[in-house]
Amino acid sequence: MSIAGRIERLPWTSFHTKLLALLSLGEFFELYDLFNGGFVTQPLTIFYKVTLTTAIYYDIAVFFLGAFVGCIAFTYIGDAMGRRTSLIINMFIASIGLLLAPFAPNIYVFGLLRFITGLGVGPEALIVLDIMVTEYFPSRIRGRALAIGYTASWTAPIVVAVLAYLLLPHKYFLYGWQWLFIIGGLGILTIIPFRFMIPESPRWLEIKGRKDEAEKIVNKMEEIALSEKGKLEEPLQVEVITAQRIRISELFSKEYGKRTVMLWIFEFLQTGVYYGFASLAPSVLYTKGFTLVHTLQYSMLIYVSYFLSSVISIFVIDNQKFDRKWQVSIVILLMGIVGLAFGLSITPIEVITTGFIFGLLSNIFSNAFHQYGSELYPTRIRAFADGVQYSLSRLGNYVWLSTLPIVLTTYGPFDMYLIVFVMALIITLVVGTLGPKASQIELEKLSK
Repeated sequence: MSIAGRIERLPWTSFHTKLLALLSLGEFFELYDLFNGGFVTQPLTIFYKVTLTTAIYYDIAVFFLGAFVGCIAFTYIGDAMGRRTSLIINMFIASIGLLLAPFAPNIYVFGLLRFITGLGVGPEALIVLDIMVTEYFPSRIRGRALAIGYTASWTAPIVVAVLAYLLLPHKYFLYGWQWLFIIGGLGILTIIPFRFMIPESPRWLEIKGRKDEAEKIVNKMEEIALSEKGKLEEPLQVEVITAQRIRISELFSKEYGKRTVMLWIFEFLQTGVYYGFASLAPSVLYTKGFTLVHTLQYSMLIYVSYFLSSVISIFVIDNQKFDRKWQVSIVILLMGIVGLAFGLSITPIEVITTGFIFGLLSNIFSNAFHQYGSELYPTRIRAFADGVQYSLSRLGNYVWLSTLPIVLTTYGPFDMYLIVFVMALIITLVVGTLGPKASQIELEKLSK
């Protein structure tokens, strides 16, 4: 009786709820830092006496360069040494960067510390939510579980926006932007002890031949399910292939080659669409002539839509008629179109409306692709394979958030979002033609 087959039959219990809460804590602070970066760029131009493009580069682009390295390193650790080991170490590194960054003497040291922060935060969403949820939850509910986890985490941008509104215009011993980093760093330190409460992935233990350890975890899950639900279905017959070594060549095998090409193109481009808005919206508003206070107010309203979007995704992410493949490819095209409208917006009503609609689409897309990317490879190489393709999204972020601000400041918002639209169009074509369907398909069958 395989561990995977026993997991597949389990209903949602308090074990799953507790696990999801523990996983979501770390993702909250990753999103906190991702959106924090967009708010502090303007204050950084004044503090370090640099241009807006330079501030965006060292604050956001360099952060994603660190995330690129972190994704590859920590997901390799995740496959070789265990998911749990990886997700404990990365948080220590992230907290160091966040706590030291506000005291950097110049923009270059600041950039180095943002690189270190990215190194730690970079693999957070991938290892902690995407992979752990995929491996712990049965196929019929894994998409919903991931969407709920992200929805809880997506309160972070709202918290950041409120804190930015309260802190940035003022100085309380330290400047407001410094407090935003310090709050994030202290928050991460407080959740590190909770990381030790997260059990290792039993699917990973099984494919590593450590079945006794895996059975202890699944036995506990079954005991809780029996006490809460009364009975369990018969275990499913699932083929499990054990592996002690990570075979990189499998990424380009007959089974996975097409998926790898699709995901690599997708990940490199999608960040230009998603973060071309999420990280740059405050800067876009500033270039449109809005004051700091108005920029903060409008951003706060817009970022509420990201949370609402994630709530909506809970109810659609496992839909078989609107498969995750189409949630990814169609919704991002709509985001590209709305981005063009945001670039053309002039009045506050136009800015808020188009920005709100963009955010309302964003996490239907984001939650779907996070689940989609993590379920297309087998457990034996999942963390590394996902890490490589997800690292390309971080590399894409570095490239696009280095170049898009130059387009923004040189040619204006519409020209920047025209480039974003072209990226969205390419993604729609690539995923639509090369991507397999995935909703509610047993993990071992989908990634066999």
